[in-house]
Amino acid sequence: MANIDKVEKLLKNELTAAETYHQALEKFEEENQRREIAYLEPIYEEHTEAVSELQEKIQQMGGTPTSDSGLWGSWSEAVMSGAELLGKDAMLNALLAGEKSGLDDYEQAAQDPDIPSEVNSLIQTKLVASQQENIRALNRLLSS
Repeated sequence: MANIDKVEKLLKNELTAAETYHQALEKFEEENQRREIAYLEPIYEEHTEAVSELQEKIQQMGGTPTSDSGLWGSWSEAVMSGAELLGKDAMLNALLAGEKSGLDDYEQAAQDPDIPSEVNSLIQTKLVASQQENIRALNRLLSS
């Protein structure tokens, strides 16, 4: 059961990421920020895909996957609300910090012997690379 809990934690991170990007996209749509939307939409879609994949893995392990990000979701809302007040760069930097934290979590999980091999495979073949690409995309957006 502890294995499912570890995968569930990764799922909650992805749910939080998807919620956070959804909020950011809504904000940028209100302000008609097309360039930001073009960068952030694929990242949002990627996180929603990761949610589905991790939910599927948890079901395969015999668990019932959550669809609630819990405390992380509340934290994310608070961070994004504060970032909105500070402006676009603050929002993008908050997203970047989230991506770096997610990457750290995946790298730790990849080293964890309790993570089932099929989840580890997903982490190593897809999720780590996605996080790294998201970090590069956000850095490009911030520096342009």
